Amino acid sequence: MTARGEIIQGYVNDMLAVEREAHEALRRQKHDATVKQYAEASRVIDRIEDTLDRHIAELQKCLKAMGADESLLKKAVGTALGAVGGVYDKLRADDRVSRMLRDDYASVSFSTVCYEMLHTTALAAGDSVVADLALRHLRDYTPLVMDVSDVLPRVITEELSAEGKIPVDPGAAQEAVRNTRAAWQQNASEH
Repeated sequence: MTARGEIIQGYVNDMLAVEREAHEALRRQKHDATVKQYAEASRVIDRIEDTLDRHIAELQKCLKAMGADESLLKKAVGTALGAVGGVYDKLRADDRVSRMLRDDYASVSFSTVCYEMLHTTALAAGDSVVADLALRHLRDYTPLVMDVSDVLPRVITEELSAEGKIPVDPGAAQEAVRNTRAAWQQNASEH
C-alpha cells in the first residue's frame, strides 16, 4: 500500500472509531426511560442512530475494500476511543434529556468536522472514493444538527416547567428555535 493509502486508511479507521463511540453513547440514551417521555427527542435520537448504523457499515465496507484487517481496525478503535471516549461521560452531569441532546449536538458537530477533515485529506491524496464517502456522511449530519437544535428548546422549557422552575410557555421555545435558525441563516448569508 502507498503512503497516501496508509494515511487515508488511518483516517478512515479513526472515523470509524468516532462513529462507534457515538453509537454506543446514543444506544444508552435510546433506552433511557426519561428520553422516551419526550417523543421529539426520542425521534431525533433514533434518526441519529440510524445514520450512525449506516455510516459504520459503510466505513467498514470501505476499510475492507482498502484491505484493512480486523486487528488493525480493533487497534484503531482502541486508539481513537482513548481520545474521544470520555466526551459523553465528561459532558453528562445528570440525566436531563436536554443535556443528552446537548451532548448529541456536540457529538454530531464533532463528527461533522471529522468528516470535513477526512474529505479534505482524501481530496488532497487523490482518493475520490473516500472523499465522496466523507462528503455523503457530512451531508447526512448537517440536517441532524438542525434537528437537535430545533428540539432542544422545547425539551428545556418542558423540563424546567416540570421541575416547577418556570411557568409553561411554549412560545419561548418557539422563539428560541426561530432565533437560532435566524442566527445560522444570517451568518450563512454573510459568508
